[in-house]
Amino acid sequence: MIGKKLFKIVGISFIAILIRSMLQLIIPSANQTVLQQSAFVMNGTLPIAFMIYGTVAFTALTFIFTFIQKGMGGGRISKGLKTGLIFSLVWTIFLVEPLPHGSTIDLFSYPIADSFVLLILGLMSGRFLSENSPKKKHKLTMDSIFNISIITLTFAIGRMILYRVFHIYSMFEQAQGRTLAWVICAGIITGFMFEYLKYTIDVQNPYTKTFIFGGIIFGVNLFFFNFFLPLVLKVDILDLSIRTLIDIVSVIIGCLITNVKASKVLKEVNY
Repeated sequence: MIGKKLFKIVGISFIAILIRSMLQLIIPSANQTVLQQSAFVMNGTLPIAFMIYGTVAFTALTFIFTFIQKGMGGGRISKGLKTGLIFSLVWTIFLVEPLPHGSTIDLFSYPIADSFVLLILGLMSGRFLSENSPKKKHKLTMDSIFNISIITLTFAIGRMILYRVFHIYSMFEQAQGRTLAWVICAGIITGFMFEYLKYTIDVQNPYTKTFIFGGIIFGVNLFFFNFFLPLVLKVDILDLSIRTLIDIVSVIIGCLITNVKASKVLKEVNY
């Protein structure tokens, strides 16, 4: 049974990255000159590296789906569609981050291509790896707004540390307004992701719940997203690692604040 499920997960992931690889062939080249091409591009092994890495990355995301779908309401297709939409929303906001090598073509082509594939991945996962469940309604409350605000704040603080202390590769010095606007939007979308998916984590301990979302659901997503870039372009791996780590830690801190607060309120009510 476990072997059959694993086969489905890897198979779905391979089909998804195969579709993404085909889409890559029709994405217009931006001809950026800021970063050099990666060693994979130079020696002609990019297609193989992209397929292997992509299969591993999508396998990880599909495993996450099998975990969160248990606490998600609705039919199988609905679960897959909702997960695909949430993941594509997060990937899109990080794809449009203002960066020196970014181009207008990339701002449209990559979000469209990746979102399409993540939706396909979600729909296939929903169809073959989930079960129908009673529908659940999610309402926006004052607590929701507080939670999203806290995560946005901690994400923004983390980014200020990255820009001011570590001086990461960014457009912060050249376009502070646009960069700060992006930081706020990225924090809000990450907070929304938490607010929607926290109900799928059937754990009461606030620390465990925080790690599951911040370290796994968000963290694994961000890790695999960020490290797609070195396949194509020659980037500073240390810079990319610091950026990834602090983004994840800042979200974990925000989630911890909201989860501890919710846990205290629950104890007071029960008491």
